[in-house]
Amino acid sequence: MKILAALIFALALAACAPVATTAEMPPMPRLPGMTESHFVTLEGERVYYEAGGPTNGKFAPVLFIHGIGAGNSSHLFRENTASLAKTRRVYAFDFPGFARSGARAMRYTNDLYAGVVEQLLRQVVKAPAALVGGSLGSDYAIRIAVEHPELVKQLLLCNPTGYDPSLNFTRNQSKDLETYNLFANTPVGGLTFGVLKGEGGLNFFLYNYVYLDWRRVTPEVTETYQRNLDGPNKQYAPFSFFSGFLDQDVTKLWPQTKQPTLLVWGSDDLFTSVNYAQDFIKARDVPLKILKARAIPNDEAFEEFNKIALEFLK
Repeated sequence: MKILAALIFALALAACAPVATTAEMPPMPRLPGMTESHFVTLEGERVYYEAGGPTNGKFAPVLFIHGIGAGNSSHLFRENTASLAKTRRVYAFDFPGFARSGARAMRYTNDLYAGVVEQLLRQVVKAPAALVGGSLGSDYAIRIAVEHPELVKQLLLCNPTGYDPSLNFTRNQSKDLETYNLFANTPVGGLTFGVLKGEGGLNFFLYNYVYLDWRRVTPEVTETYQRNLDGPNKQYAPFSFFSGFLDQDVTKLWPQTKQPTLLVWGSDDLFTSVNYAQDFIKARDVPLKILKARAIPNDEAFEEFNKIALEFLK
């Protein structure tokens, strides 16, 4: 009986004792050259980022901003981070709803994503930085460069998408919302996302639309895209993208940028043809480098891209 009483007393003490809590531990960095990984709350969303390189280098820090598409993440810069991190501080992150960042059952917007970039610069980077963007990530970089020029020193933009003076970018919000609801609230979304997540669907997309050299589509790349799409609520960011809520019109913003800028384009990009580069150059006379690639020139032609980036970012 004494032993039983002692056990009950011990259990009572344990129940009354404060429960120790620990912060969620982020996974190990996956990008070469990165030595740190963290979660941070930005714009109310849990955002995953990695950092590497010297903290007291003579060059401005670099923030990589990935493009938007099913399965995308900062992994798109895996061939670039180590090269730049040798001489400067480098940061890369996953947008909310993608990969290692938090995902919620919500409609994501370009305003949210632009806010995340701004707050990441203010709270994490804490210094004027060079922004390296891919596709829609380039458009968000342009927006931040205009709205918050004190945060941006240089722009290196790969295949930006949102500038075309000949088009009217005014969106039909009710139509966009109707499209979003079709994906988010009917079986159409489940079927679409199921195809996107499957190995066959992913490989078809990567082989035919993302890479010009099919040898770049390694099992590791396919597995990474699948892993990025795995988990609760990972369908909502792609659904927001398909519905147009993540589009960023930079037609009025681009001519207002003042920072030193370099455009890099994939020669065979099927989403945003290299011909669109001329519209950017007519509005603002900046250099253009065309690399043999499709949608991700910084990856597919990484050796040439890294040389260009290191020279420009001086």
